[in-house]
Amino acid sequence: MRLTRGVDYGARGAIYLAKQPPETVVLVGDIARYEGLPESYLAKLFQDLSKAGVVRSHRGARGGFSLSRPAAEITLKQIVEAIEGPLALCPCLSPVESCDRLATCGMYPFLCGVQQQMTSMLEGTTLQAIADQEATLLAG
Repeated sequence: MRLTRGVDYGARGAIYLAKQPPETVVLVGDIARYEGLPESYLAKLFQDLSKAGVVRSHRGARGGFSLSRPAAEITLKQIVEAIEGPLALCPCLSPVESCDRLATCGMYPFLCGVQQQMTSMLEGTTLQAIADQEATLLAG
């Protein structure tokens, strides 16, 4: 399983915002240039993050984006789901799909456990923790 390029880019953009002073508004073009990301794609991803309440869009002469709340309150799971929708390792674990073999599938309990661990890791990882880790790596 791989996280999509959209999740990677969206997370990198949100982490960039997490490294800024609180409530700083940044142009998506500035984030794209700093992170080496395609601006038009990042702008689309930030619209998804805005709809999900992860970032806030600011209009006008001082427009751009900021985090919607402190970085310590935003998880990677929220970013993944804002961009990709609900987490589902496979179709049988999706809240919008179903499988008629669940009662007899030997893989189902195993896959449930894997998805639960993945969800727990994503829920337990905040933008602040990643920003702090990057600061430590750069300082060391």
